[in-house]
Amino acid sequence: MDFVALFLRPLLYVAAVLTVGSVALRVTLPVVPGSRFDGVLSRQLWIGTAALILAALGLMTQFLLLIAGGDLAMALSPDFLAIGAQTPVGQANVLRLVAAIALGVSLMLGSRKAAIVPAGALLLSFALEGHSLSYGARLLNSGLLIVHLAIVVWWLAVLMPLLGADKDDRDRLGHAFGRQAIIAVPVLLLAGVLLLAQFTGWQIDLSGDYQRRMVIKLVAVAGILAIAAANKLYFTGKPAFVWALRMETGIALTVLALTAFLTATGPDM
Repeated sequence: MDFVALFLRPLLYVAAVLTVGSVALRVTLPVVPGSRFDGVLSRQLWIGTAALILAALGLMTQFLLLIAGGDLAMALSPDFLAIGAQTPVGQANVLRLVAAIALGVSLMLGSRKAAIVPAGALLLSFALEGHSLSYGARLLNSGLLIVHLAIVVWWLAVLMPLLGADKDDRDRLGHAFGRQAIIAVPVLLLAGVLLLAQFTGWQIDLSGDYQRRMVIKLVAVAGILAIAAANKLYFTGKPAFVWALRMETGIALTVLALTAFLTATGPDM
């Protein structure tokens, strides 16, 4: 197992949560510009953009070193850079770098609508590489992956802004998010189950390591959904809401780590 990839992959997913998720929240929620909630979103976007650049450069360099046999000078030569740019891994990471630059420009210009395009490009980059290219119908898998990932990053990105918001904003936006989540949850679960079925050829076998890890991930996601449901139905507006959000954040980090590990290992063959 490549331990560098196990660091860079979680970093990439964290970057996606902080960037794509934050942009999505500004589109879907009635966020008041200049509020504490909005301030946390802005910080997430800047941190996520920096993390995205680091992850994309790291993953691209790692891939070039792999095909160059560990020779750094050869890996960074024009010929190998051109070869890398023609591969799915290279194309995905080039797209991520372009998206990061565009996000940075939109942040400096203060244009919230302009950030939607690079956020969408970053989502698309995940469909250019990985399991969706190798298992089942590529177009179907890519669509399911984008939908699944879009909802997950939107969900996870709201946790820190809610924790950092003042009480009135936390309650108001928590209720608004909960109402939207009622629609998003079934779509999220359906996309996840269909992806698992596509990756495993519709044959569930828990004797395989990958499928066991996938089940653990789904259980962790179910835990987030259960806590989120409690937030919506009971905790919102009460002191325990903050503790429920902290618990949800802890489970979310577990889900991100498992997702990165699953991506790095791949389905059992």
